[in-house]
Amino acid sequence: MEIHVKKTEDIDGLNGIYKTIAQLTSIDDCLLLYQNFKGLTVSFPTKLLDSGYVKDYLRKELHQGKSFSKEEIQQLALSFDYSERQLRRFLSEAKEEVRQMTRKEEPLPYVARWIQSQKDGGEKSGK
Repeated sequence: MEIHVKKTEDIDGLNGIYKTIAQLTSIDDCLLLYQNFKGLTVSFPTKLLDSGYVKDYLRKELHQGKSFSKEEIQQLALSFDYSERQLRRFLSEAKEEVRQMTRKEEPLPYVARWIQSQKDGGEKSGK
């Protein structure tokens, strides 16, 4: 069943949220949303940006050696629409992840070094 709605005149005939959607976007967009989501309860998160995206951004900056001043943290909190407290928590998690990524590997145990030396050709002591 196809619904025919006159472009501007019939917006007033739409039900509640559909009327608002049509006013904000277009009737065509409203019909597309209706077709795909009718009958569902949809809630929109208060945060537009995903916390994973923010953490990835912080991790990349830290990995490049960036350190954040108090003012920069405040600005980032405003930019990402997160509280400073939450941003500091993300920053702490990101710092720990970067620390774990940059940890130096422990040297191979004696036996593993000896096996590697044998593969490399020979009579090395492995020390």
